[in-house]
Amino acid sequence: MASVKVNVIKRDNSDNYYARWVDPVTFRERRKSTKTKIKRDAERFALRLEKEINEGSYYDLSKTKWADFKERYETEVFPGFAEDSVVKANLIFRHVEAIINPNLLIQVDADAISKMVKELRERGLEDVTIKGYLIYIKAALNWAYEINMLPSVPKFPKFKRIREEKVMRGRPICLEEFERMLDAVPGVCGEKQADSWKFHLRGLWCSGLRLKESLNLYWDREDKLSVDFSGKRPVFRIRAEAEKGHRDRVLPIVPEFAALLEEVPEDERTGPVFNPQARKRRAERMLPSTISKQIADIGEKANVVVSEKGNINKETGKRKPRFASAHDLRRAFGQRWSLKVMPDVLMLLMRHSDIDTTMKYYVGRNAQKAADVIWQADADSVTNLVTSDQEEEITEEIQ
Repeated sequence: MASVKVNVIKRDNSDNYYARWVDPVTFRERRKSTKTKIKRDAERFALRLEKEINEGSYYDLSKTKWADFKERYETEVFPGFAEDSVVKANLIFRHVEAIINPNLLIQVDADAISKMVKELRERGLEDVTIKGYLIYIKAALNWAYEINMLPSVPKFPKFKRIREEKVMRGRPICLEEFERMLDAVPGVCGEKQADSWKFHLRGLWCSGLRLKESLNLYWDREDKLSVDFSGKRPVFRIRAEAEKGHRDRVLPIVPEFAALLEEVPEDERTGPVFNPQARKRRAERMLPSTISKQIADIGEKANVVVSEKGNINKETGKRKPRFASAHDLRRAFGQRWSLKVMPDVLMLLMRHSDIDTTMKYYVGRNAQKAADVIWQADADSVTNLVTSDQEEEITEEIQ
């Protein structure tokens, strides 16, 4: 392809100079304002534009296609994302395409984003979820602006401050609810497969592992999340690729989870620690998404409702309740141990990267349970004091 030459011209109806060239694809004449009356500055502008056109990096910002932006973002930015972040970004892009349906990138403007927020709310998504979606969209548009694919980043709608106690989509479940879930396993997963599912549920209950972390937990693979019994206490060895925090770490295991692992005979400690079985025999392991849905089905079968704000039923227009999921077992673990250890230790057990997350989701939520512990401790001290006084009286009587 022949190189493009950009010339500077002056139009009769404008004081500013214009850059003029022939488009190498359409062979049509193109013009662009240099936004300056000074010819020397206009010529410099034309040279920069000529260089961009010949290198293939020039975009007419008002005509940048959404599809072109998306392709570049997927090939240039996605490789630096974690796998889960790529999945979430693709989901958000699908929402943009379904609701806004942009042909040009510039059509993803403040008005379109506001309408998208309204539509997502009508679909039953909560503000905390929508706000998370907008963070991804804003990051993508900021990137487009930085590489000159977008003239400016649109303003995003502001949200009212989300009440902290409403942030969790579910809630920690209690022991009685967990036992109901175990009882419901055979009816959902099958009698023959029940033991593998119960073992997995017990593992989630007493380890605090996220679902994908539990499925990446191996007895004998150093490239995965693994269990190490070689020291005085058993620990997790977590590779950066297998963990949300993306760091190699060695973290403690609580006694109840260590006791569960000890139930497995040593000669069977190979491969994945948890491998729930499908009803139909298959060569490969079940997908995390399939396992997640089946655990939610177990929660529904056991009638363990963790929130009344589920998705909206399209037929009735009413919200369906949200039943216990794998993450609610993790929440239960965090709540139990928040009353046993200090926040910095709980942060390690939950594998949070920031102590603020631990404080917000667990330590700050247990006022009533903490009050029960305080009152019980005070009652015990009174009992001990009475017992001590009685012993003194008895001693005096004997003497």
